[in-house]
Amino acid sequence: MTMRLMHSLALARMLLLFFRRRVLRLGVLRSVPVRISVLVGAVVLLVTCSAAAYFFLKPLTSDGASWRLIFDVATVSLILWVQVAFLFVKVLFVNAEGILELSFQLPLTNRERSAAFMIYEASMTGVLVAAGAISLAITSVLVLGPAAIPRLLESFIFPVVLAYLSLSVIYLLLRRLFALLRLQAIEHLLLILAMFGLLVLYSSRMTGLVTQLSRGYLTGADNFLWPTTLAWASRHIGSLAALGAAVLVAAVLIVLALWLTPNQHVHHSHYFNLPLGNWLRRVLGPYGLCLVRSSQTVLSAWTALILFAYLLVHPVANPMWSFAVLSVGGLYQFATTQPLRTLVVSASDPWRVYGQLLKAQLILLTLFVGPALVLLGVLVPQAFAQSPLALLGCVGGAILTICIGIVFPAEKDNPFSVFIGLSVTCVVLALAAIGLGMLQLPRTAVIGCVAGASALFVWYAVQGIRTSESRRHNAQGHVGTEFRTRSCIADRGDSDSRPALSDVLDR
Repeated sequence: MTMRLMHSLALARMLLLFFRRRVLRLGVLRSVPVRISVLVGAVVLLVTCSAAAYFFLKPLTSDGASWRLIFDVATVSLILWVQVAFLFVKVLFVNAEGILELSFQLPLTNRERSAAFMIYEASMTGVLVAAGAISLAITSVLVLGPAAIPRLLESFIFPVVLAYLSLSVIYLLLRRLFALLRLQAIEHLLLILAMFGLLVLYSSRMTGLVTQLSRGYLTGADNFLWPTTLAWASRHIGSLAALGAAVLVAAVLIVLALWLTPNQHVHHSHYFNLPLGNWLRRVLGPYGLCLVRSSQTVLSAWTALILFAYLLVHPVANPMWSFAVLSVGGLYQFATTQPLRTLVVSASDPWRVYGQLLKAQLILLTLFVGPALVLLGVLVPQAFAQSPLALLGCVGGAILTICIGIVFPAEKDNPFSVFIGLSVTCVVLALAAIGLGMLQLPRTAVIGCVAGASALFVWYAVQGIRTSESRRHNAQGHVGTEFRTRSCIADRGDSDSRPALSDVLDR
């Protein structure tokens, strides 16, 4: 077990080197000023949020009951965000075999490779969860002093660690079950749907959990709730005993997760052979077929349908917002359609390429939105009348994800570029939202700013397409010269062992 962990850590260090060289030096991140600007923006956002939380919570310094309620509610919320981050990272790593191939020259077993991926998945999940909790954590230390550290361990760190490890064990157990049932071909889809089901189940009970915590705060009772087990145990048996038990449980879960890690990394098809009619194939075209048949799109489609059904039953938001999930495929769309642009018959005009990418997204959205609007008009007419804003948000999400996929290209379908791209975009959007809120501009001015920023982002993405295509053509010309002189294979960088084009263009 120790040797396997050491080998997995060695592979993790190699992937970190790849991350530095091929992710932080790719796309817009090639520019040092851009990297510095993003870092400064993240620091400014952190300071702003921490300052706002500090001034809000400073009057509660001596109110122990209020702080207990704050920490308990934060624990309940963090468990939800762990599930969201876990599911999001698993979706990102669905098509990560290209990154895994980097380790084939190393003396590693497939189980050790999978364990190394688990280390990266855990790290990325931790970053996502920390982004939502770090402001409250910093504020609690500033307000309460050293007394906040045990509370942070009981309500933040260990609940997050235990929740993530528990989800990992459940995920691996389900993977073993699907292997026994000979469902390896669709196990990724089934696993993602199963974890999404757990997320929906927990989110439906969150209101009840927060209500019980609030009722206990008002009555002075110390009720037991399973998400806050560690904090409850700390109040009854002491912090050291509770934290010691948490460390023991975490160790058992880690050993169990490593033991359950499969001995082989199952390669699944990047494309599904969906039954499409001739008319629909002609309408979609190569770019549309590449998007619709992508495994990322199939996962997003099932998730959107389940979320749509959930919002119909529990209308916490307009059900049409669920189809914004379909835009996830846009994060990989530019990278996965690169083989199409190597064909002689493929147009390489940057605006035309972007138009093809956006057209594919809009057709996919229309295929789902059309029947959903009819169903919504029959069942919930009031929600149907409020659908235009949600549909506009879905279109905006498609435009945004396509631009992110171009500016932060996912080489070899690697999830690291997508993760960095989304993180940078979230930082920029958060700073922009704070700035617009401080300026208190009228609604029309805000809409104009958003539209202008979106147009600028699209223009920058098109310039990214132009740069990418120019570099590819130069590389092809250089390799073509070598081919004429030494009979080499032209453009090895664009060749791939996976039969992607045959899947996409199969008619």
